[in-house]
Amino acid sequence: MPSSADRSVVNALSTLPIRPDLWLLDPAVAHLNHGSYGAVPRPVLEAQRRAAEAIERSPEKFYRAELAPAIDEVRSRVAGFLAADPDGLVLLQNATEAVQVALNAMRFEAGAEIVHTDHAYPWVKAAIARTCAERGAVARCVELPDPEGLTEAEFAAVLITMLKGALNRRTALVVLDQITSASARRLPVEAVCAELGDTVPILVDGAHGPGLIDTPVPAGAAFWLGNLHKWAFAARTAAALVVAPAWRERVRPLVTSAGEARGFPGSFSYLGTQDPTAYLALPAALDFPVEHLGMTFRQLRERNAAVLELGIQGLAAALGVRPPLATGLPMRVVPLGRPGGDAEAGELGGRLRELGVEAAITSVGGRLYARLSVQAYVGLGEFARLSEALTRLGFAN
Repeated sequence: MPSSADRSVVNALSTLPIRPDLWLLDPAVAHLNHGSYGAVPRPVLEAQRRAAEAIERSPEKFYRAELAPAIDEVRSRVAGFLAADPDGLVLLQNATEAVQVALNAMRFEAGAEIVHTDHAYPWVKAAIARTCAERGAVARCVELPDPEGLTEAEFAAVLITMLKGALNRRTALVVLDQITSASARRLPVEAVCAELGDTVPILVDGAHGPGLIDTPVPAGAAFWLGNLHKWAFAARTAAALVVAPAWRERVRPLVTSAGEARGFPGSFSYLGTQDPTAYLALPAALDFPVEHLGMTFRQLRERNAAVLELGIQGLAAALGVRPPLATGLPMRVVPLGRPGGDAEAGELGGRLRELGVEAAITSVGGRLYARLSVQAYVGLGEFARLSEALTRLGFAN
C-alpha cells in the first residue's frame, strides 16, 4: 500500500480516472481487464507511427544500417528499466514466444521432467506439452499451497518444500509464475530461485512483472520473461527475455535470419523485414507515466492498487462475498460464489462484455472468480458498472 510520502498523491487521485483522454478506449465500456492486453496510450501510438514513417523514408537504409543499432539502444533502455544485464536481454513479441525460445534452448532427453504449477498460464502449459510431445519429456504439475493464514515467509517456505518434493534426477526445468494469471497471486520467485537456482534451471514467467514490480528479474533464474505491453505501456507487441550467462550460447530466435551471425543477443535484432515499431516506441512507453501523468511507475501502481482496493470492497459487499486480502498490486481476483470451469468462465465473460463491462472471468479450483485490474484510466465508476451488470446476471447478494 502507499508509503506516507506518496499517500497524498494516492488520496487525491484514487477515486477518479486519470486523463482518460490519453487513451482511445471506448468511454461506453467499463475497462477492468488491463492485465490481459493492456491499453496503448496515444503518445505511444504516436511514437510508433513516427517510427513507421521514418522507416518508409528509406527502407533500404533502415533495415541494412539502422535497425540493429536502434534495437541495441532500446534493449539497453529496457534493461535499465528492469534492472537487468543488457547483454542478457532480447526483445520478442510476447511472453508466449519467449517461453518457446527458452524451452528450445533446453536439451531435454527422453524422460526429462518439466515441473510447473497448477496456476501456470494455459499457453505456457501448451508450450510445455508441445515440447514434451516432440522430445519425449514429461510434464509434472505441482499444486500451489493455499496462502490463507500464511505470512509471505511461511508461504515461500511451504512452496519451496513442495517444489523440492517434486524434484528428482530427471528434473530438467522448473517453470514458475511471478504473478499468476488466473488467481493474480504474486509468487515468491526470488526465494525459490535463491534456494533452488543452483540445483535446477528455473524459468520465471513474469508476464505481468514489468511496470508492477520494481526489480522483476530475480537472481538465480536461468530465464525470466515479461510482457511490456501490459503494465509498461508499450505498443503491442513487445516483451523481454532475460537469460543468465550460462544459457546464452544456447538461445536462438525461432526464425534464423540476417542477425544470426551476431550471436546472442544480436541474433534477435534482425529477423527479416519484421515490423519493429513496437520496440522502437518503447522509450516513449517507459517515459509515459512521468511525462504525461506526473507519476512514477511506483506511484501509479500504488494509486491503481488503492482504486482496486476501494472498488473491490464495494463489489464484495454487493456480492455478499469476503473481499480478498490486499496485495499491493492493481490486479486481484474476487470470488463470485459460483462453481464453474473454463467454459462457464468464458460464457460469463462474454455476457458481461455484452453489458458493456470488460473483466477477466477465471476458474480456479472449480470456482468462478472475476480477475480485476486497474490502470490510470479507471476510477470507482467502473466498479459500480460491474456491480450493476453482475446484479442483472443474478450474482448480487
